[in-house]
Amino acid sequence: MTELPRPRPGSKQPPAAHPPTVAIALFVGFFLSAAFVALVAVVIPGVLLMVVAGLGMVVFFVLQYFLWARWLYPIVMKMEADSDAKKNAAGGSATKTFESDR
Repeated sequence: MTELPRPRPGSKQPPAAHPPTVAIALFVGFFLSAAFVALVAVVIPGVLLMVVAGLGMVVFFVLQYFLWARWLYPIVMKMEADSDAKKNAAGGSATKTFESDR
């Protein structure tokens, strides 16, 4: 078996260049999808409206994700923790989280 040359200790190797395969795949996928929609729109004129409605739904769901998962979830968890702390201080039994209820 042949041995490959090893770098000297202390020598820095240049960072490996990453080929833009993902970017190329996304571009080709977008281009082919747009071409397909354009060809179908020639036959069925209402297709463009359906595509715009579909994109609108995707944007709506993405906005909902960022609104609830990224922005409001930590606020709700803090409010729940504060409520549990007040119940514990008052001597009542605090509600448990979902994981501990099992």
